[in-house]
Parts: sequence; C-alpha cells; structure tokens
Amino acid sequence: MSKKTENKPTAQATLFGGFVEETQDPLNFVKVHQEVVADGDQFSMNMGTATLKIGEDGDAKCITLIDGDKNQALTVYFSQHENAQFKSTPNGVRLGNAVARSLKIDIFAYEDLVNAIQENDLTLTIVHNGSKGRLWTVSIND
Repeated sequence: MSKKTENKPTAQATLFGGFVEETQDPLNFVKVHQEVVADGDQFSMNMGTATLKIGEDGDAKCITLIDGDKNQALTVYFSQHENAQFKSTPNGVRLGNAVARSLKIDIFAYEDLVNAIQENDLTLTIVHNGSKGRLWTVSIND
C-alpha cells in the first residue's frame, strides 16, 4: 500500500468553552497499479464516501473514494495525463462504468456518480485478469 496518509486532528468546543480533540486514524491512499499487478491479484474496498475535485476550468478532474472501516482511500482520474506512457481508458471512467452496470442506471454527470456512490452501499473490486488487464466491478451490499 502507498505510504501517503492524511491525519487531520479535529477540535470541538464544549458547552463551557473547553475543547475536545479527536484524532482520526490516517488514511492509506491505495495505488491500483501497485496493488493489482499480476494475474489473480485483487483489491476490494467499500465505497462509503466519494468526493470530486473540480479543476480551475470547472471540469471534474478526479474522484476520491474513502473506506472508513479500513481507513483506505483511492483517487482515480477521469482523463489521461498528457504524457501518459500508455493510452487506455482512465480509471475514473472504468469506475463510472462499473457503478452504472451494477445499479443499472445511466450516469450523465460526475455529480450523478458521486450521488450513486453515496446513496448506495457499494463495494468496489478490482481483479487482474491476465492479458485483459484490470477488471473493475461494483457489487451492492445487502
């Protein structure tokens, strides 16, 4: 797993002016290309929270998924980097397609994707499938 973490202490004021501090466990940001490398490798996470990052041009650049139970986060982008070595479908698009297939819905905007993730109890699974690469699937938790 990636060593990048995010640990933000929060403070809440009490009724009488004191403060109660709570430290959240650090998030481990997962890099799919490092976790799911060889045939048969698999990665799964519950998608509890989804957040969009909007660029200066107003377009969504990426989405970050957070599994609070495992303290894991995954950020995927909706477009390829201009200097990408290999041209393939961006992982953000793969995620959107997997969510749409699972819920049997059409996703017309990035906000639709975020809402679909937030309103449903979903698990993302990524499996390396040999020569076909990484297969992105989303299942609905009961």
